[in-house]
Amino acid sequence: MIGGLLKVIGALVVGIVLLGVGIAALGLLFGVTMGLLGLTLKLLPFLLVGWVIVKLVQSGERRRSLGSSDRRWLDR
Repeated sequence: MIGGLLKVIGALVVGIVLLGVGIAALGLLFGVTMGLLGLTLKLLPFLLVGWVIVKLVQSGERRRSLGSSDRRWLDR
């Protein structure tokens, strides 16, 4: 009888420990996700400004470059 009671108590202790580890893992996952989301939201304006600057520089280079027909005409 005492052996059965100890088995039940042992199973309950193991279950509680496993449940605690599972909840801790979910909390860690949630914390890491929220941290990355916060970091992304802080960096997003800088990334957007950098992207706009790159696009403006690229479009300026395209306007200044000569087309293939202009190059042929100049090479004559």
